[in-house]
Amino acid sequence: MWLDVSQTSGPPLNEPTMIVSLSTGLAQYRTLYSQARETAEYMREKMKFERVATIRASGFVPEVLVREDGTVSLPECGIYSSKGKKDILLLAGDASPSEDQYEFAQTVLELAKGYGVKELFSVGARWAENPLSPDQSPEPKGFSTDAAGVENLKAHGVGIISDEPAPFFSSMVVAVAPEYGIRGYKVSVDHGEPWPHPRSVTSILEALSSLVGFEISVEPLKEEARRTVSSREPRDRGIYH
Repeated sequence: MWLDVSQTSGPPLNEPTMIVSLSTGLAQYRTLYSQARETAEYMREKMKFERVATIRASGFVPEVLVREDGTVSLPECGIYSSKGKKDILLLAGDASPSEDQYEFAQTVLELAKGYGVKELFSVGARWAENPLSPDQSPEPKGFSTDAAGVENLKAHGVGIISDEPAPFFSSMVVAVAPEYGIRGYKVSVDHGEPWPHPRSVTSILEALSSLVGFEISVEPLKEEARRTVSSREPRDRGIYH
């Protein structure tokens, strides 16, 4: 596996919490499973973040990305820091790895440990469940690496996922986290909301802000959800729209 990691100096952080918010890079799934990417984009828009690291890897989908200005680059992820009541590190970017996912998780966790991370929250959509009706509002559901973590999720209104597979990097990085002295959590929503996913992102952010301890307004997302629902034609009520 080829990995290229570059770090820059940023503001000193006090035991930051890491939020992993990457969505699949596979084109056929981007519309259905882009909730994590949308969550990260909204956080970066509404909160103050500074990039402190960049990760490029051969585990990403083998493609280059043509940006809006016509320039081309390899897919990459960034780690962004935010100072506040609770210091945060946000892993966001073009895609989660589709290959060498265990190795990529180790790299992310080594970086997290170096920054002093003790808790990690990975977010996104579940993969194994039946899709919601397009009119249903997704509720946060999750799991953790130990019993205390599970109780913490329950205390913050997150339903507990049990007895099902949880594939791919966004779940793998949670399971590997204890090897680096980090408690891991997954916060998910059921898929089924048509794209874009304002109700799903709202659900994720409300859970995260309660669990981690940061403030972010979700009113613009709720207004977007109201507009999306009111403008949708009956024939559009499917998960692929």
